[in-house]
Amino acid sequence: MTDNNPITLEQFNKMFNTWAETMKLPTIGPMFAFSKEFGEYANEFINLGKTMAEMKANLEQYWSLINTAYVQASSETAAKAPKQFLTKEDFENYKKVMTDAFENAFTGLFSSAEFSKAYGKVFTNQLDITKEFQNIIERNSKALNLPTKSEIDEMLKDIHDLKKRVRDLEKGNEGK
Repeated sequence: MTDNNPITLEQFNKMFNTWAETMKLPTIGPMFAFSKEFGEYANEFINLGKTMAEMKANLEQYWSLINTAYVQASSETAAKAPKQFLTKEDFENYKKVMTDAFENAFTGLFSSAEFSKAYGKVFTNQLDITKEFQNIIERNSKALNLPTKSEIDEMLKDIHDLKKRVRDLEKGNEGK
């Protein structure tokens, strides 16, 4: 199958039949747990795919802004730079022109509302992807009868509270 050819009906039916046969396996162990919540898994992976597609679009906008600033700085450098580099002073002037051009272009970009908005979208997408992965991992941990992140977090909180109570009790006993 190439990128230009979509999945054929025959291939789809073969994949569906393979999954249907897998579902007929004995209803014990992790496979049963995974298959029981297949719809939930599918939804989580669909949400992950949507978030990744959105992130791709937002990254394209982000990098377009970066590229525009780079081209602007390069053009300004080319226009203002010395035409010949015969002396050390020519190189120093070129370095100063280039530094100023890039500093102005990127400072202007980073302080713009458009860049802040684009960066905010990309950052939000990164957090959403992390959340989607955590949901998938949490579900897998439950299916495999392993402690989940939320259960471990709760245990750590309880341990912290117990340590605090012990310290408080020890302080109370020191005065007696």
